Amino acid sequence: MITQLPSELLAHIFKLGSESDSMLPITVSHVCRTWRRISLRTPTLWRQITLDSRLDMWKERIRRAKACSLDIQLVPRITHSSRRKRTHRQDMAAVQWYMHIVTLHIRRWRSLEIIFRDYSPYLWNAALSGCCSIDRHTQAPLLEELILLYRNNDDSKEFFLFSNYAPRLRRVTLDGIKLTWTPSLFGNLTFLDYTHHGISRGYAAAHEVLDMLRICSYLSELRILFPDKHPTHYHSLPDPLHVPPVVLSKLIDLRFRVEGSDIPFELAHVAILVQTPSLKRLHLVDVDQRNHPLPSVLVFFSMYIIPRSLRILCIECGWYNDRTLSAILRTPSSLQRLVLRRTNMSQQILELAPTRLEPHAIRGWGRDK
Repeated sequence: MITQLPSELLAHIFKLGSESDSMLPITVSHVCRTWRRISLRTPTLWRQITLDSRLDMWKERIRRAKACSLDIQLVPRITHSSRRKRTHRQDMAAVQWYMHIVTLHIRRWRSLEIIFRDYSPYLWNAALSGCCSIDRHTQAPLLEELILLYRNNDDSKEFFLFSNYAPRLRRVTLDGIKLTWTPSLFGNLTFLDYTHHGISRGYAAAHEVLDMLRICSYLSELRILFPDKHPTHYHSLPDPLHVPPVVLSKLIDLRFRVEGSDIPFELAHVAILVQTPSLKRLHLVDVDQRNHPLPSVLVFFSMYIIPRSLRILCIECGWYNDRTLSAILRTPSSLQRLVLRRTNMSQQILELAPTRLEPHAIRGWGRDK
């Protein structure tokens, strides 16, 4: 019987459930007196704050979390009515009002996740203005993860967050925002999922990303995408600046992602200037899942050198080309597994150790009948 479970075990079950359902703490606190007593005595159960128009409820949840660190979310709210899903648009005034509730508690933030789907002007200003003043009250000593996503952003403003102080920050996911990148704020990252904001292009964009990576020397996982906003063709002129390579000695997992018609010049330029001596997994992601090779895939692999340390290589759709595959298999490396994902074909997993397969031996594998 569930009523015979110890209070500590019930509290743990409630906390696990609240990670996927932010309203579960309220639900369990209204079941019976015992469950209400347990929930009110478990501050970590109330730490997830998913901001919307129910401001009084979220204020009460912050109070119930007591001194516990907080997980802050501002994401599109979806409601169901008449068998339809409805996404509530977020405007500058509402976002600023919601964030005002939690910016008073920045020093307690454990994570911050902000996602904007639809375009509206000045959303980042409204959401982050309270995090940008240079003051000890805007420092984030407990912050471990930061997620900021707004692909449709057209504001070129650069944001200087948390008074340059977030010593526990380890995981960052960015899309559509430009941040001031400093060692004291981002120098301890181990995970970075970066989609370029698109404000700069060409060599300027590539240099910006390289300068960011130069600061993140502890990265173990990196994902990079240059969105197809203003595609830049491969340059015939050399780089006007002599940029030294960036060495990511601890990087184990790397993902190059492509969307749009071709591999962006910026991505190729970053790839050839990043050295990854400990890399174990390389994933070449085709967001659009096309059924033909990317036009510049051969050019890319004529410049990018597969690290000798590589164990697993995953090639998706547009990244696949028979000539590319032949070159990869002849490259000296420790490659043990090759994963091929192509449109209208079943996935192929090829174990290459201890001997290598010839490229012609795998061209016909994995076709759907």
